Amino acid sequence: MLNEVYLMSSLPSLSFGQTPPIAFEEFNHMAKSELSARSFKVLEQVSMRGMDGKSSKTKLKSMNKMQSGLLKDISEIRNSRTEKRQVSLALLPDTVLEVNPLDREMQIMQWQWENLDALVSGKSFTLTDVIIYKLKLQLLFRMHSFSIERGECVLDSVVNPDKKKKD
Repeated sequence: MLNEVYLMSSLPSLSFGQTPPIAFEEFNHMAKSELSARSFKVLEQVSMRGMDGKSSKTKLKSMNKMQSGLLKDISEIRNSRTEKRQVSLALLPDTVLEVNPLDREMQIMQWQWENLDALVSGKSFTLTDVIIYKLKLQLLFRMHSFSIERGECVLDSVVNPDKKKKD
């Protein structure tokens, strides 16, 4: 447990919407040097895309359940549009349906952040805290990967694929 205390104390604090204060590679390097091999293996298996393995820890199960429910809601939004029917969301608030795709993505990330915060309550400086830090850091990197210029380029490549071939 002392290693988790030192690691969490060494990491910069995270706030929703901020520029990531630490490179992901640096976080992994610090975590690998401070955590036991077993704890680091658990940390490696967890990502915002879900856990690679199964876990008996309640909070890790909650994270995986949250992510799986989120993916079902996103799929429901897409399917309801193609099937021209009313959307029925299980986890996400209905407000995500009222905004453009970029704002929807930001609202979903805000929702994920808040749900991760809810999982932190309880003991401090545990492996769960380190895992949640990693997940929040992933959210920040995803959030800051959005760029109007890159988005316009992607849109243009989809709408005008021949133009890209000429360049």
